[in-house]
Amino acid sequence: MMRFSFMRKQGGSHPEEEKERTRQLKIEEATVPKVLIFPVSMHIGAPAKPIVEVGDQVKVGQMIAEAGGFISANIYSSVSGEVIAIEKRPSASGDVDSIIIKNDYEYIQGEPIVEPGKSKEMSTDDIIETVRKAGIVGMGGATFPTAVKLSPPPGMTIDTLIINGAECEPYSTSDNRVMIEHADEIVEGIQVIRKLFPKLKKVYIGIEDNKPDALKSMRKATEGMRNVVVQPLKTMYPQGSEKGLIQSMTGREVPPGGLPAEVRCVVMNTSTIRACYQACELGEPLIERIVSVSGTPITEPKNLRVRIGTPMDSLIEDCGGFSEVPGKVLSGGPMMGKPVSDLGVSIIKGTTAITVLTPEEANEGEEKDCIMCSECLNVCPVSLQPILISDAFDRGNLEKAKELGAMDCIECGNCSFICPSKIPLLDNIRAAKAAIKEQEAG
Repeated sequence: MMRFSFMRKQGGSHPEEEKERTRQLKIEEATVPKVLIFPVSMHIGAPAKPIVEVGDQVKVGQMIAEAGGFISANIYSSVSGEVIAIEKRPSASGDVDSIIIKNDYEYIQGEPIVEPGKSKEMSTDDIIETVRKAGIVGMGGATFPTAVKLSPPPGMTIDTLIINGAECEPYSTSDNRVMIEHADEIVEGIQVIRKLFPKLKKVYIGIEDNKPDALKSMRKATEGMRNVVVQPLKTMYPQGSEKGLIQSMTGREVPPGGLPAEVRCVVMNTSTIRACYQACELGEPLIERIVSVSGTPITEPKNLRVRIGTPMDSLIEDCGGFSEVPGKVLSGGPMMGKPVSDLGVSIIKGTTAITVLTPEEANEGEEKDCIMCSECLNVCPVSLQPILISDAFDRGNLEKAKELGAMDCIECGNCSFICPSKIPLLDNIRAAKAAIKEQEAG
């Protein structure tokens, strides 16, 4: 089992980092498989709508599904080849309609989404439209469509841009390697995005102090840049939560249910802002990302550059397979990741890591009655009462769960990990949130 120490006053914890397996490992190219799977729901919001049919030939960077609404995102093929099926396939969130493409290994390139080399000439509307067209979403795991985030409601002025390089999830080092190996592209992304906010006063790049190489790399890349601060952060989980990061950086507090824009802030993950540069300057849609593959049963952990749509089993094979029988495989890390039972689940835009635990590490123990210890309250970074929300959901009282702040949960997983009674608090709260959203949708 993962061991913890706790920061009761601030709300948070210190899980074992487990990053040493991949922290110093350079990004390698992942094998591109014969068949790739593209779920049409790989973002928050409405599923994308397929615009290809079975039998169609597609190119690298060709749109295969278009945004299904204002809060949605386009999806592009990461290979050239043939659409061989459009059907439900397993994902980390259940069976999802997916576009299946057979790779022809020719990698015929489609047209760029904008003319390359013109980002400095773009208007604010051009930038927003290009980010939207590229299908960019929050790549730290949140998967909220970035073009929407970059378009705050009228009357809200943004004066602070925060780049989230905290990467507090145990095992994951994908953002760490992006900051070390692609700092220049992150900086170019900042230069593109800051044009959207004429009243911007400060750009913070927040990085936990357990990433000295990333801190050094980003400081070097931003040297001489006006009003850009590379800020070391205390290593604590979940330091990278959006609202917590805003408070750490600026002292401002986002109200419950509120948006960062309400306190004049926009927060973007390091890989997300890099993707904005690649879209606006290079004309490239979002078709790949960096993924950490780690855990005790993994023979050779790695950081891999992965084409979206690649099944997990292909990456595990790239890492030499399993050295022992795994107890649990997670899409993501052990705190916020979702368990998968089918290794055919594909890498999507928000997949930061694949984490594999031994049976002993994965042993969650038998669920017991709550002992009223209040530990879940102590470690909640947004000051909720997880056990009461979970209880309300168990009783079918969605109104009570909503009243207790279920929708404000950031799904960090602290409550489940600390609970001595092994109550699946995070699972219950996630289910409550999904049920509330379904109820409100009518």
